[in-house]
Formats: sequence, structure tokens, C-alpha cells
Amino acid sequence: MGFREERTAFEREFEACYSTLPNDVTVMRSRLDAESAANPEWTPYRLKTLLYETIARECPVKVFRHFPFFYEIGVGKQRTDLGAGGIGAWLKEQPFGRELAAVGSAFWRPYSECGLSHGWAVLDDNHHSLGYDNVFRAGLTGLVAEARARLERGCSTEEQAFLEAMIAGLSAQMHLATRFADEARGMLLVETDPAVKARLARIAATAERVPAFPPETFFEALATILFMRETTQALEGNGISVYGHLDRILIPFYENDIAESRLTRDEAKDLLAFFLARCDAAFGMREARNHVGTNTTVVIGGCDVNGVPVFNEITRMILDVYREHALVDPKLNARVSSGHQEEFFRLLAEFSSTGSNVLSIFNDDVIIPANARMGKAVRDCRLYVGGGCQENVLENTEINSRATMYMSLPGVLLMGFFPERWDELARRDGFVIVPLDAARTSEEFYAAFLRNLRAVIGAHVAARNRTEAEGTRYNPCPLHSATISDCIERARDMMAGGARYSFGSVSLAGISTLIDSLYAVKMVVFEQKRLSLARFRDILAADFEGEEAFRQYIINRIPKFGHGDPGMREFSARVFADVARAASGYPNTRGGTYEASLFSFRSFADFGRRGGATPDGRHAGEHLSPGMSPSQLALGRECNVTQVLRALEPVDMTDYPVVAVLDVKMPLSPEQADPSVLESVVRCFVDYGGSVLQINVVDPSALVDAREHPERHPDLVVRVSGYSAYFRTLSPDIQQEVVARALAR
Repeated sequence: MGFREERTAFEREFEACYSTLPNDVTVMRSRLDAESAANPEWTPYRLKTLLYETIARECPVKVFRHFPFFYEIGVGKQRTDLGAGGIGAWLKEQPFGRELAAVGSAFWRPYSECGLSHGWAVLDDNHHSLGYDNVFRAGLTGLVAEARARLERGCSTEEQAFLEAMIAGLSAQMHLATRFADEARGMLLVETDPAVKARLARIAATAERVPAFPPETFFEALATILFMRETTQALEGNGISVYGHLDRILIPFYENDIAESRLTRDEAKDLLAFFLARCDAAFGMREARNHVGTNTTVVIGGCDVNGVPVFNEITRMILDVYREHALVDPKLNARVSSGHQEEFFRLLAEFSSTGSNVLSIFNDDVIIPANARMGKAVRDCRLYVGGGCQENVLENTEINSRATMYMSLPGVLLMGFFPERWDELARRDGFVIVPLDAARTSEEFYAAFLRNLRAVIGAHVAARNRTEAEGTRYNPCPLHSATISDCIERARDMMAGGARYSFGSVSLAGISTLIDSLYAVKMVVFEQKRLSLARFRDILAADFEGEEAFRQYIINRIPKFGHGDPGMREFSARVFADVARAASGYPNTRGGTYEASLFSFRSFADFGRRGGATPDGRHAGEHLSPGMSPSQLALGRECNVTQVLRALEPVDMTDYPVVAVLDVKMPLSPEQADPSVLESVVRCFVDYGGSVLQINVVDPSALVDAREHPERHPDLVVRVSGYSAYFRTLSPDIQQEVVARALAR
């Protein structure tokens, strides 16, 4: 039986399982609490060892009759949990963890309530990748041997505790694999369907070999990736977004199996279909309301460690699977470069023209050098993957903290207009706000804004560092660390900077709204002298009430980012560069620094709803611009796709190593979309130096109708900033943003 024939049974089996999750882990949690209380001298590493052993021994494992791989453990997570919950998060829920979370919440809450920033207290709970290449190289038995050898060379007490916990975690993971083998063998005793019996027999045999030993076949490689990703999440209580750089990782296994006549192309494609369809089925993406996806990503294209472009039969099959089966998740990230084959560009354009709207395109020519500029080895930078939405992470070598600090750039601008509203918080957090209305020139105004931005970011970084420094006490992750290069050699947990690279990120929202606002002030106040800064401040405070003619003048007569105006092009390049400098270089507590990013996920909507009116003519409560895309007010005749792409030309996107995302909406039905036009869009994006591109092929009339009659459009999928979703499952305000952007074009 193949995926196409078995898909209905597969989805029903998954629905039956996941609709009854989570299983009750209350008794298990109580026993863990009691043992922890009875041993107050135990270190977090010893407590994590207890957790690993308890999960591996007691949590139920699930083997599906209609799914070829093994992975599910009943750890008490909700169906839509992204990997950071269940009993695996037990250590985070201890008194110290709750106290740390409370400290973080107390810091962030007032900023979040006014639409300036939001974030989390410790290391990012998600957006990570395993070191799949290290697992494939050594297997878990090999990693255990490396950890034991490092122990024998001599360690401090803390290093010894870390390495012993790592060995315990790897052993627990191997024990889980044997339990899956036993479960499959038990099911074989009562199974009557010959096809299912063959599947269960293969699961049992495979679970006895991998991931304890390196995979040898295409099937074992896929099984290893899924098992490692899912069980490491379950055991660590930490999300791992990435399935890996699949076409690079899998191609040697596929080619060897084909040469040895162990596998056909159709069989390999069928296995990929099951593997990739798991997320949609397990998370119930067709019905999950206001859910933002599974946070899972796969990567195709790009290059290998030597810089050789990756494009092969696995690449083609993955694109085929997404197109043929209309998958929404995992998020599909395609890495392209000027050195890639024409066929790759053509296939990506053809795929985009279908209106699947699940694809993000990453420009290697920008992202690799951007990461190298941060002091990372080029060989390591070549193995980056998208880690959740679009935020990248270097596979095997990097543990970052990408989605833990979001900041509204227009919010910082408004802080300078209304400093009196921020006096209490500024005193609390030790920074000074420069009032903008004292500026005598546009240069003084701009300099004051940048000073405020640096002050606010500095205060936020200082607060985050105070809590992030407690990462190993909060939730050490020695099992995950085992797969990351240098953690074993350094005998140091990833939460304490054991990885080769340990960077953080300031995720900046609304940069185009900011640029348009700064430029409006520059023009109407300082050049045209239509009004004073004090008067502009009063107009903003009143949300343009009684000043609609002035607002329309700003909207229609003042150039905006994405327009072809030479002055705006020069000004926007300057702002992009200065904002990146203001948000970069702050040290974190794990031996790395903060990097600038413009992916901002849903923050453009959240911050917009809570933020005041801005000088570009935006009303209070309206969305900010998403990622690095032009604002809603800029769209229309003066801001078509060609002009938006040309707006990238003067901007140096290597200032944003964590990526800067450009959303392009093509107001076409899939039947009207011309793949050759989309191919030109992708090539221009690469040539003009863009970072990450998302193309939405959406029929505006269909969107409008779907908002009123969702039952008529059950399969309509759109891309929203960092995730894809069925349009009918989105919240009304996000639906409105998607519709408005489509109509504006």
C-alpha cells in the first residue's frame, strides 16, 4: 500500500490518536517532585538524568498501523504543542523555573501591553536544529563513546555531571528505540493484514539498529531523523523545529539504495510523502483555529560544506510531494543562489504558481556571507537551515536564541514623541529617553531616534542576560547537546555556551513603517516646513482626528519604501544599515552576541493593534509593516512587484544574518499565474540581494469570498509572515491583513 491509497486510513488513525491526547502524567510528575524534594543536593543535571530515565521507562510509546516510522511518546503534551511541553518540561516547572518565568514576565509585561516589545526569559524554547550529521556519523553509541572518552581525560565536577547526564540521555533514547521495536513485535502477534505486518516487521528491525548505530539505508535515515527530532523534544522539553537539510542529507542513502536495487524512486517518494504529511495530520492543521503551524521546517537546495550547489532527485521528489498532496506543514524552505541550475529555479516557480503558498526562498548569496561576517567559519555557514519561521541556524554547530526578543521600531519612535509616558519604565530599567521634539534639524531628529533605539535595546538585552544566565539551572539539555559540535569536547551544555556558536537575536518589527514615518517627518517638518514637531506630536496623540486632509497628503504625496523615489531609496538604505548596527553586537551570556533580524512573525499585527498612530499616516491599532515588506500604505500603483524588488538594490542585507523577510503577494489565481514571471521574480530577488522571499499567489476575489463563505474555500492556503495556514482557520484581523494586501496590488 502506498501513501495515496492509504492516506485516508493514515489520517483517521492519527486523528483517533491525537484527539485524545494528552495522556495523564500527574502521577509521574508527583513522583518526580517527591524524589527531587527528598534530594535537595541534586544538581539540575542529576534531576535531568532522573527525568530521562523516567520518561524512557514509563511513558507509553505508540506505533501506527498506517505509518511506516516510529516516534510518538506519550509525555502529556497538547496536540498543538510545538515541543516545549509535557513531562519533558518538568524541570522548568520547578519553583526556580516558575520564579525565573515570573521575573521575565514582570519585565516584559508593561512593554507588551503598550505594543513596544515582548519576549521570554531564558533560551529560546524552540527554533533549534539537531546535529543530524553528527548522529549519522557516529550513531548514539558513538556519541556515548565520545562522551566517555572525554570523561576519562579529566573534568571538573560540573563537567562530569554534564557528561554523565548526556550519557544517561543517550542511553534513555536508545532504550526508547528498543521499546518501539518491542511494541511493533507485540502488534505483529495479532495483525492479520499482510501489508501492515510487513510494515511492523520493518519498524521492529529498524528500531533495533537506529539511532543506536549510523543509518545505512534511505529508510533508516528517514526513521533516524524523525525519531531523533521527536524523542529529543520529548525528553528535553525543548522545541526542535528543524527536520534538516533533507536533500543534502538523504541523497547518498538514496543513490546507494538505488544502486543496490533495495529501493525504487516511487518507493522513496512514497516514504517522503508519509514523512512530510505527518505534521499536518498530527497537528490537525485543517481544523486548528488561530494556530500558527507546527513550527517544523525542511530545507532543500543550498550547498554542501564545500560550497557545491545541492539539487538532486530528492529535491525534485520533495517538491512533487508538496504539490501532489497539498501539504501545508512542514514549512518548505528552498535555498537558492546565483550558482544553482536553471531547472531548480523553474521548478520553484512552477511550484509557487500552484498557489500552495508554503514556500520560503532563502538567498545563499546573502545569508552565508552575512553569517560569516559575524565570525563564523564559512564551512559552517554553508550548512544553515531555516529554524522555525525563517530564522536561520547553522546545522550541527549553532544553538541560537532567535525568537526571544521582538521589538517594534515604530514603537521606539513614538517613545521619543511621548517620553513622559515612559518615565517610570525608563527609570526602572536604567535608560534615558531623548525627546524628539527638541530636534532642530532632521539629522538631530534621526540621531535622537537612534540613541533611543540603542538605549531601549541595551536595557532589554541586560534584562534578558540576567535570566538567560540561569539557563542550565532552568533546563539543561545534555541530550540535545550531544548532537551539537564542540559540546562534548568542551564538556559544556548548550544552555551554557557549549556549542561552537551561541548567538541571539533582536527581532525588529515594522521597519518599513519606521522608514516611511521618519521620511514623512523629514519632509513635512524639516524640508517643507508644513508644521512643527510639537504640532505633529499633537496630531499623532489625536490619531489624526480632524486632520484627514493632512493624513492623505502624507499617504499620497510623501514617498514610501518600495517606491522608486531616489531620495527614499537612499534614505531607506541608510535606515536599514543604522538599525542593524543599533541591534547588533551586544554580548549574551553564552559566549555569543546578538544579531539583527527582520522576520518578526506575528509581531507586526500584535504591536500594531496596541500601538499609537505613526507619522506615515497609519492610524492607531492598524498593523505595522511585516518583515521588511513595504507598509500597507505604500502598496498600489507606485509600489508594484518590480519596484519592491528594485528597492532591495541599495540595501545591504548582509547586515541581517538572521534574515530579513520580504512578502510578495501576486493578485492572481493559480490558473492565471505564469511560472516564467515568478521565475523572473525569484531571479531578480537574488540579483538585487534580497535575504528571504515569500510569494503568495492569491486571487483577491477568492479571499474576499472566503472571508464571508469559508465553506466554499476549504483548501485555500495563504502565507502569513512566518507560517502558512488554511485561510478559514485564521483570526479575522489576520484575514483582513491578507485581503487588504492582495487588493492593494
